[in-house]
Amino acid sequence: MRNFADRLEAMLLPLVVVVGAVGVVAPHPARVLDRAGGIEPTLALLVFATGLSVDAASLWAVRARWARLLVVLAVSTVALPGLAWAVSRLVSGPARYGILTLGVAPSEVASVAFVGVAGGETAVAAALLAASGVVTVIDAGPVLGLLVHAPTLHPLGLLANLALVVALPLAAGSALRRIARPGRRGLDLGRLVGTTALLVLLWEVASQVQLRSAYATVAIALCVLLAGSAGLGWLLASQLPKPARPGVLLPVAMRDFAIAAGIADAAFGPAATGPLGLYGLLVLLFGATIVRLGTAR
Repeated sequence: MRNFADRLEAMLLPLVVVVGAVGVVAPHPARVLDRAGGIEPTLALLVFATGLSVDAASLWAVRARWARLLVVLAVSTVALPGLAWAVSRLVSGPARYGILTLGVAPSEVASVAFVGVAGGETAVAAALLAASGVVTVIDAGPVLGLLVHAPTLHPLGLLANLALVVALPLAAGSALRRIARPGRRGLDLGRLVGTTALLVLLWEVASQVQLRSAYATVAIALCVLLAGSAGLGWLLASQLPKPARPGVLLPVAMRDFAIAAGIADAAFGPAATGPLGLYGLLVLLFGATIVRLGTAR
């Protein structure tokens, strides 16, 4: 099982491209699943698997950097929604709402693995991942309510939805690891489930991408957003020791497209999730490129 999970994770990037392409070219099955509410259960399963992978001991190990990480969390929490709002003005329609949700999304789950491959401090990345997830549950609804007026957006309802789909599965996975202490096989099964859920969610979200010229503007907007968040991550990481820098740069630069998709679906409907499938591909390509450059050096 461990070898299977390792191989699946090693092939994640080409699998993302293939699964995303299938969702775009043959969208009907995934759209039927989306209309039946398939995004939220898939997201909950992914978040549960993420919680199972979180080691509380490793989070405690970064207590010497807590002050700096709180600054990173505070700055990114304030700056990224503003950046996403500015970039979203480049597009119109439901795609604008999808881009907005990236500003309130937490750090990308895969960023922790990328930090490990790059030789950085994964505990720093994991701490930012966990903390940003808590912040998202609390402030996504109010922040989106301030940034956009949409009749389908109900901040309190979104808060309850995120608590059910994100906070509860994350806490359940973390508690299961702490109480049941699953062995290597159990953790490998969790990795396998998490990677599979990630690919299924990407397939569901990619089905909302529409092959028309207007999506070229969406792609440009997403690249601008990714460049801006990467610049912010670089600035926040520049004053840290070298081993800790990837653990700040990547989690700040890479926003979780899966949770953003859950927010967009709950707040604005499935049509708003279209840009997030494209963003998922871009952000994973970005992470792989940074890792390749870092290991080459």
